[in-house]
Amino acid sequence: MRDVNWIEVGRQFSTARYETIPLYLMALAAFYVLKAIRWRWILLPLKEVPARRAAGPMMIGFMGNNVLPARLGELFRVFILSRQEKIPVAAVFSSVAIERVLDLLAVLSLVGVAMLTVQNLPQVFVDRFFYVGLVAIAMVVVLILAVIWIEQAVRLARWIIGHLPLSTSLKHKLTELVVAAAEGTRVLRQGRLLGLLIVNSLVQWSFNCLMILISLWSFGVEVPFPATLILLGVLVFAVTIPTSPGFFGAIQVVFVETLKIFDVSANAAFAASIYYHLLQYVAVTAIGFWYLGRSGFSLERLQDEAEHVEEEIEGTA
Repeated sequence: MRDVNWIEVGRQFSTARYETIPLYLMALAAFYVLKAIRWRWILLPLKEVPARRAAGPMMIGFMGNNVLPARLGELFRVFILSRQEKIPVAAVFSSVAIERVLDLLAVLSLVGVAMLTVQNLPQVFVDRFFYVGLVAIAMVVVLILAVIWIEQAVRLARWIIGHLPLSTSLKHKLTELVVAAAEGTRVLRQGRLLGLLIVNSLVQWSFNCLMILISLWSFGVEVPFPATLILLGVLVFAVTIPTSPGFFGAIQVVFVETLKIFDVSANAAFAASIYYHLLQYVAVTAIGFWYLGRSGFSLERLQDEAEHVEEEIEGTA
């Protein structure tokens, strides 16, 4: 915030177009509805879970990310859905991991489109996204190979577990976890369903781009649409880095530094980032707490259970 003039930021808020809030919230709702539908599709090989039932654990998870450090919300959603639907923890965790790969591919695709149309991007920016793209491609290749040879991988895991110096009961538990994790990847073997997952991911992140565009327009910032795609890409990768609960600070610095490329002042970018950030932070946190109240769990209990979930997941590694 070293380049931010608070008086100017205050002026930006005094002249902002707040009539865009309903449109922003509609885009936000579409984003999370599509996320719930996608999670339902990923879980189909394991169990038929209606999107409305998947939405509760999902929103509690995002609320957890907003109010607690270390992205504990990811473990919250795994634990709650596992207990709610009687699905093994490792299988649910596999579904969340698949979500992350789909998100990465969708965002990189959108950024790639933007980079083809935006001229004079800083070379450091182009280089970093190139290397991130290589990592994403490597992840996809590993995932494809794992799916192709999943049965052989499970047999190898069984053999390794069988030769570990562990009790029979612990070996049995580890074997169950490995098998459950493998079951969670079955969705990737269904071509039509995989296609739907990819389309869903592209559309949902396009709605997030729309939220960025609405936030910028509300503060009189006019940039080409591809700029919002680039900003989205930087945002997504910035919030994967361990940071403060709710990603406060990370989102603001991304808006300010990325929009400098498009000659947007730090004051306007900072104001737009607060608008973009707080609207979804308040809405998602409130909805997450509402679902938490209905679930019968407390935040303290979820933190305790998250530790057990982490231990179970590590047991499959």
